[in-house]
Amino acid sequence: MAKIGLTNFRFGVLTEKASGATYGEAQTPGKAVSCSVTTENNDASLYADDTLAESDNSFAGGTVTMGIDREDNKTLGALLGHEVTEEGEMTRNANDVAPYVGLGRIVTKMVDNALKYKVEFLNKVKFSEPSQEETTKGESTEFATTEIEGTIATLADGSWSKSQTFDTKTEAIAYLEGLFGTTTPTA
Repeated sequence: MAKIGLTNFRFGVLTEKASGATYGEAQTPGKAVSCSVTTENNDASLYADDTLAESDNSFAGGTVTMGIDREDNKTLGALLGHEVTEEGEMTRNANDVAPYVGLGRIVTKMVDNALKYKVEFLNKVKFSEPSQEETTKGESTEFATTEIEGTIATLADGSWSKSQTFDTKTEAIAYLEGLFGTTTPTA
């Protein structure tokens, strides 16, 4: 199985209650350029009678770095909790609080010489302000894109991610977009 593509970033604001997690309407932050998910695991060992008696390698958290083809104030405002006027002006305030969001994407794969489409969904992510870096145009044009990093957390029931693979991209998109505007019951 080879990963050969990345498309269809979607996010929706998370509301977490005792009855479950609810995601707002699916929004598209831009076209997918890159995505990197790094997980952190607990790593604890208990030795007794000179042997390993217990160990824990459970999920502790992680980070996601999303590369998108454009940055617009509407998207950044929604992801970072900034105020955006109808005219498109974004005001950053030190008291702004970024909301938790659900974040999904579609990874195109080649499996036994056939294309497959895997939806990868992170249940709870909080993004932080991206660094701003610009350069002047030199002798040749160089494209630069925006990367925004978020912290991955768990829902109250401990779940942090879900995935499913489909035979068609249409099925994958329908599944991904169906994750938003819905409630996921907690156990």
